[in-house]
Amino acid sequence: MLNVAVKLPLVAVVGLPLVLAACDQPKDRSDPQPPPPAAATAPPRPPQPAWATDYLGKGLRQLFPETGDCVGNTESVETRYADGAAVIGWGWDNAAKTSVARIVLVDEAYRVVGAGETGMPRPDVPAARPEVTDPNTGWRAITTVPAGALDAYGITDGGQGACKLGHIKF
Repeated sequence: MLNVAVKLPLVAVVGLPLVLAACDQPKDRSDPQPPPPAAATAPPRPPQPAWATDYLGKGLRQLFPETGDCVGNTESVETRYADGAAVIGWGWDNAAKTSVARIVLVDEAYRVVGAGETGMPRPDVPAARPEVTDPNTGWRAITTVPAGALDAYGITDGGQGACKLGHIKF
């Protein structure tokens, strides 16, 4: 019996270094670092229309002191860019009885941050609104704002007025 009792502690003493040798360094238990951000895959923002270059950054009423009479809607963000977005909708100038030709997008401070033009086919608009006689009332405008709240205005009265076509938050 004595022989077994001596062997057991001897195995424990001899085996302990082998067990400890199998252990590696303590594991890092902190939260793992998030992966690096993915590279932007958004397409580049198209340029603003040439006519709008002088409008960007200026106040709406500074540029268009008159209030026009129109109907329309700002519907959705069609495309997102790394540094902006394309917004779509439709617009009709009630006084001129024609599509609103040009659009400006303004931020919450009423500064122009984008522009666009009409001419996109929207046959659903005259079908729903008999006073609209042109099926090409759809517009697309490019903004330099990648997210936020914008209002769309149609330019009316020979470039002197602007009428609200809607609001969008994205």
